[in-house]
Amino acid sequence: MRVVTIRQFAQALALILASLQALPAVAGEPTVEFLVWARQWTGTLGSKQVEVSLRREGDNFSGSYCYQPCTNAKRYLLQLRGEMEGAHVQLFERDISARNSETVTGHWRLALADTALTGTWTAPDGRRTLPVNLTVVADEAKAIPYEMRLVADALPANDDDCHPPHVSAIRLYKDGQLVQTLPTDSQGSCGIYIPEAIDANFDGWPDLTLALFLPAGPNIPHQTWLYDPETGLYKDAPQGLQDITSPSFDPVHKIIWTAWRSSCCEHGVTTYRWQGDDVVEVDTRSSYLLPVLIGQERRYCYITPDYDNGAIIFPSRVEQTDTGLNLHGIDLKECDSGSPSFTERTYIDIWKPDGTTLLRTEQVEWKPTSMPEGTRLCPEVPFFANGEIRRVVMRHDVELCREAEPREE
Repeated sequence: MRVVTIRQFAQALALILASLQALPAVAGEPTVEFLVWARQWTGTLGSKQVEVSLRREGDNFSGSYCYQPCTNAKRYLLQLRGEMEGAHVQLFERDISARNSETVTGHWRLALADTALTGTWTAPDGRRTLPVNLTVVADEAKAIPYEMRLVADALPANDDDCHPPHVSAIRLYKDGQLVQTLPTDSQGSCGIYIPEAIDANFDGWPDLTLALFLPAGPNIPHQTWLYDPETGLYKDAPQGLQDITSPSFDPVHKIIWTAWRSSCCEHGVTTYRWQGDDVVEVDTRSSYLLPVLIGQERRYCYITPDYDNGAIIFPSRVEQTDTGLNLHGIDLKECDSGSPSFTERTYIDIWKPDGTTLLRTEQVEWKPTSMPEGTRLCPEVPFFANGEIRRVVMRHDVELCREAEPREE
């Protein structure tokens, strides 16, 4: 009888685990594996052209559809939900704009192929049936040359589960064979997150990104992997990219950008470019308060940046024209009255009408002011007033005045 030493057993066990690309398991914690994808389809429901968005999580399906031409107001009103039953996808639809949004407005029975969905739509009373023929038009997962499955501690529920499974890995399969396991740590909010196909480094190959959790603000951490066309495998993206929350990718201008929030009262946009093997920051802009006078009433407009066509812009702004200063994209009814409790981000940027050329900035200045307590420095705030800049010393807002300018304290 052959005697196997502890060391030999350990080496053999390590080889088995490596070949299976398994993750370290938590004792007593079960794991399951299920197929995921998100796909866009187009085709016909009866004689009408439709667009369908469908998401798969194991045997569960959810999504929406609209009749062409699909407008933003109607695109997500007809909701779909269902599951695999045998060889078919069974879906029921609801109109969430209806008075009773829980009423089922139709039943779908579909045969699922790689690039096609075919079957029937049936009215709730069963008296009317229409043919359904759909083909894939934009398939995020199909851009990846693998079938994607998630490893989790439970199967996802077929409802708006606000305690979704904890995902510990993405497994990639080719022709039924496991190719690679990507360890992760993703916990959705009301529903799991599923991987998205992107081109993170703008090389034309399909990379992967996965949201990790939903924080209090919009700064959602992501884990990203880059596709290596030489090996056909994925590798971790560099740390600079991993540190960007809620990243968006602009392949035309080869810019990565993110909209962020650092507090209740500061929002911003930051852009990045690839430099060598990592990304570097290109530009960042944050929100500010734009003071406006309407007669004698003071208002403060909260101005936030956005990203468009390769640049950070301010859709709401003050523009310099041949006839003077104009407000662009600002609804004064949305501006707050009263005085802000801070002055650090209170100013007026003045732009050319193109919205990309900043001409000058009217900033707060500090003026010596006689007060019962003695001389204090009070902020002189620039206000937009009927096409010009009017500066007002805030002597009556005592809490804003101080003994020294902020930069000297």
